[in-house]
Amino acid sequence: MYKVYSDFDETITTRDVGSQILARFGTPAAFEVWREFDRGEKTAAECLRIACATMTGANPEHVMALVAEQHLRDGFREFVAFCSAQSVDLRITSDGFSFYIDSILAQHRLPIPVWTNKIDCNEDGTLAVTFQNQREGCPRCASCKCAGLLTTSDDADTIVYIGDGYSDWCPALMADVVFATRDLKRQCGEHGIPHHPFEDFHEVKAILSTYLKERPKYRREQAHRRRKELIMME
Repeated sequence: MYKVYSDFDETITTRDVGSQILARFGTPAAFEVWREFDRGEKTAAECLRIACATMTGANPEHVMALVAEQHLRDGFREFVAFCSAQSVDLRITSDGFSFYIDSILAQHRLPIPVWTNKIDCNEDGTLAVTFQNQREGCPRCASCKCAGLLTTSDDADTIVYIGDGYSDWCPALMADVVFATRDLKRQCGEHGIPHHPFEDFHEVKAILSTYLKERPKYRREQAHRRRKELIMME
């Protein structure tokens, strides 16, 4: 069975929603702290908690107005309908904020399961943060995307991953089929990971349709071994 997992910010949406929120309603410290992540001094969860703490007293209506302005990448709605028609399980795996992901999906009437950080916007304009999907052995993401893949798929499944950035590298290594744009496309190219570059979900739909017809039980052995290794480590 094919199972599709997609990042959210700058993959499904055209812009990074979380970064916009922190840039408008937080302080510069929300972005400066990530230098410590780059140096290996803090985990992604630690940096994200600090970044979210810089947002104090924002007007919740203004925050949600910004969320309502966001656009989906071209072809995503059609891709969701395609997956449904083909009985392909589609899930979102994100290191973003649950409140804006849920809001955007509801706005577009797209009932898709989401694996992400539980981050809510309080009435006083602060953010309530819970990392319910954090994995102790994973400093790269606050919401471990690999855990999201492994806990919702079976050994015989063909895993498809769609992403754009640094938090998508680990799940891309575990995926049988990878669709990559922006930084993830560069990383896959540099490290020899087979991938399909894309600009919109019309392209993703067309290529995946070919896989479903011609390779109904496709497996990339290197990715399968990577999944087995991670399971054994846990």
